[in-house]
Parts: sequence; structure tokens; C-alpha cells
Amino acid sequence: MKISTLFSSLLLSFVCIPIYIQAQNNDSIKTQNLSEVEVSALAKPSVSKSTTPLQVMTSDVIEQQGLQSVSDVVRRFNGVVLKDYGGIGGLKTVAVRGMGAEHTAISYDGIMVNNVQSGQVDIGRFALDNISMISLSIGQDDNIFQTAKSFASVGVLNLQTMPPNLTNKNYEGNILLKTGSFGQFNPILNYAHKVNKKSIISLNTSWQRADGQYPFEMMNGKTLFKSKRSNSDIDIYRIETNLYNNLGKAGNLDIKLYYFDSERGLPGAVDFQNNYRVERLWDKNFFAQVAYKKSINNLFEFKSQAKYDYNYTRYRDIYDAYEGGKRIDKYKQQEIYWSNAALYKLNKKLSFSLAEDLFYNKLNDETTKFGGNRAKPERYNSLTALAAQYKISFLTINSSLLGTYITEKIKNVDKNTTYKKLSPSISISLVPIPSYNQLRIRLSYKDIFRIPTFTEAFYTRSLSTIKPESAKQFNGGITWLSSLPLDKPSYINISIDGYYNRVKDKIVIQPSTFYAYTTNLGKAKISGVDIKLSAGMDITDKINIDISGSYSYMKALDVTDSKEDSYKNQLIYTPKHSGAASLVFKNPWVNFSYSLLMTGERYFWHQNIAAYRMKGYSEHSISLNRQIPLSSKYNFMLQAGITNIWDKQYEVMKDYPMPGRSFNVSANFKF
Repeated sequence: MKISTLFSSLLLSFVCIPIYIQAQNNDSIKTQNLSEVEVSALAKPSVSKSTTPLQVMTSDVIEQQGLQSVSDVVRRFNGVVLKDYGGIGGLKTVAVRGMGAEHTAISYDGIMVNNVQSGQVDIGRFALDNISMISLSIGQDDNIFQTAKSFASVGVLNLQTMPPNLTNKNYEGNILLKTGSFGQFNPILNYAHKVNKKSIISLNTSWQRADGQYPFEMMNGKTLFKSKRSNSDIDIYRIETNLYNNLGKAGNLDIKLYYFDSERGLPGAVDFQNNYRVERLWDKNFFAQVAYKKSINNLFEFKSQAKYDYNYTRYRDIYDAYEGGKRIDKYKQQEIYWSNAALYKLNKKLSFSLAEDLFYNKLNDETTKFGGNRAKPERYNSLTALAAQYKISFLTINSSLLGTYITEKIKNVDKNTTYKKLSPSISISLVPIPSYNQLRIRLSYKDIFRIPTFTEAFYTRSLSTIKPESAKQFNGGITWLSSLPLDKPSYINISIDGYYNRVKDKIVIQPSTFYAYTTNLGKAKISGVDIKLSAGMDITDKINIDISGSYSYMKALDVTDSKEDSYKNQLIYTPKHSGAASLVFKNPWVNFSYSLLMTGERYFWHQNIAAYRMKGYSEHSISLNRQIPLSSKYNFMLQAGITNIWDKQYEVMKDYPMPGRSFNVSANFKF
């Protein structure tokens, strides 16, 4: 199918969708117009008015709760399964509502972070110190003015960095030093400088190291096994620089350069008979991205984004130290990405967007040569998204149609593989009682299509061919936001969502340190409920309490074959019950926060029998921090925390013990 034919089909299909609603007041998210060199950014999106489940945590909340990493934030979101291989440097991937980490897109300042080799992005590589907001949208986000790639996932984890604010000064920055248990040492520098009246340059750089040698206890049959994690060290360098250009009527041009370099030990699963661990992994990632945005008039906006991404991975395992047996694998993957999007506002209520993404991916395997000529796959991708939004005070309707066209080439193989798919979505948020706009009902549907990653297609330990995976998402929920009947300012926010996902040819990965086992389950049905509550009140003008709690129930079943032992069994590593709670007490002296994470039992194999059951666990943490103003220009903050205060031993992944009680201390000087 030619691109022109695909586009025509998309346009025709979309035009046939009828949109006719009564008019009311506009309730759209507005951008903040900043003068000269200030950076314009989207305001915090409304969680209660969203047509699909949306969870947001800003830098203020992250700081108040004393969270130390992006994964700490994500673990507090509803409907998330975080796979954590233990330790400060352990790989961490995010799966939403039982759909697998490959279905979760990671957006960094509006452009997707991709890993075509594995399909899974390690969120442990992103620093938390320069993040202004982290959000997770499940289904299709209400913002229709996005890249086409953002329409192609079950959920999007959006990481928004902190833009400089140099309204009344020429520079700003901070020096942050973090240290803690298991040899952690993490100095960080942030600096922004006004180049001229139209440009700002910023620098964020950090170094993180840790030996990761934490003690653990595990049962070996009836015997308690005590040891210490070994070969779990990490050494990470990261540098990011941004150039923000406000070109006035010509628009805004932002340029980002990013470099990440890490070396880590892979401790592997615990082996009671052999503690020999020497596997090492080196990762280098460089990307450059450019984003241009212009408002042509009050009705039309345009943006263009481009990115070049280079990833280098080196894996080494000395499996026979006496005879010199050694395995070294090297992978190089590259991506060239270009996205163009246009937004047209027909009036204050109705708007349309069109986005076209083109990207090219290539992977070179320089060592292993799995399958001979299959070692150098290439993909040419085209994604086209056409979307519409109708928004008034009591009603929001979003609809979109995504066209996917992908061609895959293998070196020295004449026949190419082609994937084609049209994927619609629709979502609605409605105030059912016109006189009571605090209560809203939302409904959504989204069709998702995912092709196998390069690892799944060419570097898997599975003997069968991996088929593309398709899924249908259904969600229905209510949100309620209101003030409490108190003398002081207060609020309460409650959301309840029920969902049902139907998956065909579900791709399941059995985790391993480096090489994964991959298979198609066939069919899976995933249903569940997410409940979230947050409330806050001012006791005095300077004393405030915020509380929040969430609970998730997820039933994710393999329904492929009634004759198999795994039929209607829970999918591996998917707990039925999970939840989180937090309390933040803000005051003029020392701010205090307490948080609790809970995960129920789950299974590490496809059969739900006692031999494969993993116990549930809970983790309690506390944090203290105090702001010390030094002058009108300088500020100093001290923070200390204890994670897993009861020193409970648990595993997220089978035979990968997590750290027990740990401490962290940080000092932050802002200027």
C-alpha cells in the first residue's frame, strides 16, 4: 500500500465519523504565553476532566515525598507493573494493565524514546532532578496535538523536564549531592544562562556510582540462605544540554543534546550452589532532537520535530574462567525520526489535528550473528494520525484514526515483510448532572497494534515465529473533585475506572538478565478496577496535610487453549492486587512524608500452582526535608529518607532479591 493510498483511506474514514453536538463554553487546556526568553509549557493537565485515566505527579509533590528515582514515582501509579531486577542500577521497565512493557511509550519532552531492539526502555536511565512533571495516560491522551507515535501505545509515560525561568535574572542553577546505602554517590549540576534576549542555554549533568552489595536472605528449601549481592555495581555518566529559542512571530525552536554512558554488573538470579557472577553490560546512548513550533494565527498551529538516536550495547560473560570461555556481544542501533503535526481550530469547541511520523531503524549485531543474514534488520515506518476533539464545559469527545505502514528488510534476503493496520480510538467525558459539574463520567475505546521487536523476531530463544500482537482497550469510569465542608481550604478527588483488554497473539517475555524467552500466548483477557483517592487541607496558613491512596485489581488470564494447563491462569508476574498510600505533612519546621507500597502474590510461570507462586510484599518509607533560605537569591535544602524501614525481604522478579532497609541523604544548593 502506498503512503498516498493510506492517507486517503484515513481521511475518508475520519470524515465519515459524524460529529454533531450542542454548543457550550470552551474548557480546553491553555498554554502559558511567556515573554521573550521564558519557555512556554503546557499547564498541568486536569486529571478529573480527562476522558481517559490520567495520573500526574509534579516536581513539588516528588520533592515533598522524598522520591529518589523515576521508578519510585511510577510505582505509585495505578495499573502499573514495574519489573525491577534489584539494586540501584537494576533494569526497570513499565507495563500498563497487563499489556507488557513494549506497549508503554516513554516520552521525553514530547518526543518518544525508542528501543527497537528490545521494545523496552529502562526508565532507570533518566534522572529525576531536572524533571518538572511525570504523567501516565492510559488510552488516548486528551491532547490531540501530538506526534503520530503517541497514538500507537496502550499508555504513555511522559517525562517533562524543568524549563528555565529567567524573567528577572540572567542565570540560575543548583548543585545537588546525593549519597546513601550500598556505596551510592551521586553529584548533580544544573545551570541555565541567558545567551541573549531570545535564547537560553541550559546544562544538566550527573555522575552516579554504587557498589550495590546489599545483604539478603532467601529460603533454600527449609534452610535460610544468607549472602550478599555481588557484581551489582553501577557507574553512570549523563549529560544533557538544551538551547531554547523564542523567535517571536517566527515561532519557538528548541534543541536538545543528550549523552548517557553506563557500565553495570549483572548479578543474575540467585544460585544457591554457585555465586560466580561476572556478566557485565555497557550502554552508550546519544541523541539529538530539534523541536519547532509556530502558531500561525488563532486557528492554526504547526510543529515539526526531528531526532537522531544512536545506541551502543556491549554484553560480556566469562562462563569458564579456568579455560578462558568468554562471550562478547555488541549491538548498534540507530533511529532517524521526523514528525510533523498540524492543529486546526474550527471554532472554540471543535478542533482537528493531523500528524505524520516517518522513521527508520537499523540494528547491527557485530558478534553473535543469530540466524546468519538476519543479523542486520532494517525497518521503514510510517504512522499517520488524524484526530478530532469537541470540547465544551460539560462534555469532551476525542476521536482518532491511526494508520500504520511498516516495511522490514533483512540483509541478503529478497523478500520484505510488510505490516499494515488501521487503529481507531474514541473517548468521552460527560457531566451527567448539569447543576453538579464536580462529577464526571468517562468512556473510552482504543485499538492497538504492535509488531515484534528485533529481539522478539530475530534474537529470541523461542523456536517459533513471533506474530504481531493486537489488542482492544475498553475503559469506563467516574471522577469526582470537590472541596470539603471545612473552614480552611481543602479538596477531595476520587476516581474509579473499570477496564477490559482483549489481546490476540499476545507476546510474552520470560525475563532473563540479557537474553529473553519469547512466545505468543494466543489470546488473553485482562480486566480490572483502578481506584484512586487524594485529599488535602490547610490546618493553618503554614501547615498543610495531603493524603493519597490507590488500589488496583487486575485479572489477566491466558485464554488460548482450554486443553492447556495454563488456561485461565493469571499471566506471569501480574499481581491481582496492588496499591499505594502516602501522607505528606508540610510545616515551617521539617516537612515529613510517609509512603506505603503493596503488591499481592503473583506467579513466575504460566501455571498458577503453589510451586510457582511468589509471596506478596509491602514496603514502607519515610522522608524528612527542610528548606533553608539563605538570601533572596540563594536557597538550601536538606533531605533524608529511609526506604523499607522494616527491612522486609522481598522479590519483584523471581530470585532477584531487592535491597532491605536503606538510607539516603541529599543536599541541594540553589542559586
